[in-house]
Amino acid sequence: MRRFILLCFLFTSLSQVAQEKETDNAQNTSKFIEGVNPFLSYVSIGAASVSGGLEHTTRYAGQLYTGLQLDFEKILGWEGFRGKISMINRHGKGLSNEVGSVFEPLNLVGGQSTFLYDLSVEKDFGDKFSWKAGRTTSVDDFSVSKLYFYSLNNTVNGVIRALLLDGLTTTFPFATWGTRLKYRPTTEHQLQLGVYQLSKTVFDETRHGLDFSFRDTDDLSVFFQYDWLGKIMGYKSRVYVGANQVFGNLTTLDVSDTSSYFLRLYGHIDLDWNENLNSFLTFAYSPHGEIAKVPYQSSFGLNWKGPFNARDEDRILFFATVGTFSDEWVALQGYDSLSAEVVLELGYRFQITDYLVLQPAIQYDITPGGLGTIDNAFIPGVWLEANF
Repeated sequence: MRRFILLCFLFTSLSQVAQEKETDNAQNTSKFIEGVNPFLSYVSIGAASVSGGLEHTTRYAGQLYTGLQLDFEKILGWEGFRGKISMINRHGKGLSNEVGSVFEPLNLVGGQSTFLYDLSVEKDFGDKFSWKAGRTTSVDDFSVSKLYFYSLNNTVNGVIRALLLDGLTTTFPFATWGTRLKYRPTTEHQLQLGVYQLSKTVFDETRHGLDFSFRDTDDLSVFFQYDWLGKIMGYKSRVYVGANQVFGNLTTLDVSDTSSYFLRLYGHIDLDWNENLNSFLTFAYSPHGEIAKVPYQSSFGLNWKGPFNARDEDRILFFATVGTFSDEWVALQGYDSLSAEVVLELGYRFQITDYLVLQPAIQYDITPGGLGTIDNAFIPGVWLEANF
């Protein structure tokens, strides 16, 4: 049944491509090139555990992300259609084992290999509806904000991290089959519904994102999110709340047991205090501690652009995250209790050119792993990013 539902969603969305009238198919070369926009990004992080934690060492991780943005309206005359093809290469190692932490100090760690990522099409139906389908991930559309992408630590970078710790949704570089419907009735309100395949092999690095199979053992991950864009106390704001429900044969933290259902709720609020200063607050909560190692996470962030007159594109960045551990996880580890793990990060982002960024930062991990037996870890690092 789960397989049938997902196939129906995918067939409905992809069939729109075949049914769209193809006009002006004989495009000339300049028209074709006009609708094909290549992109390339390279990001690297170097960081060191210099005090506290379990071991003092240095690590490096990098990510190459490249592909094509496709405007099918310009290429083939398909009105409102666009697509994306991309690949990712990740390399290097992280520091979480050496620090003893749940949260990884280098957000580029996870899937250290080469993957096919995007292979998707999206169709706009007027200015209110859009539908996307293909190889993608839920975090391209759900539980995400542009304010998250400045953190070296993976607590919020890309997505509210607790959702990924469950292993029941995917992000870079683990693409899966999925489809998403977006409805924006007014400029203030937006609704999204997404349905995604969760195969047992989705996190298998040796498959390089090329396993397109559907299996009876696949689970189904469903997202719903409501966004509100307006003003709070006169300040421009975005608020979203959402839910991730997973149906299938789900492995619990005690691998000898399974569950057929999982729910996680999440939310976000941000405020633009002025044109240069933004803040955000997030939460994520699951009542299913038998699956959710970190049932609760909350993060706070500050983003101050142009702190100095001579550096109007630079940013001062601050992040704080707290994560708590489920009673079931604590019991499986043989402990009576675990404290919350808290991660603080302070960074300065030098916008050297339009395409080159250098961002030194300091992370401080309080009670790594919640054990209370590991000294707080001090982790300086630097982020280098180039976009073309």
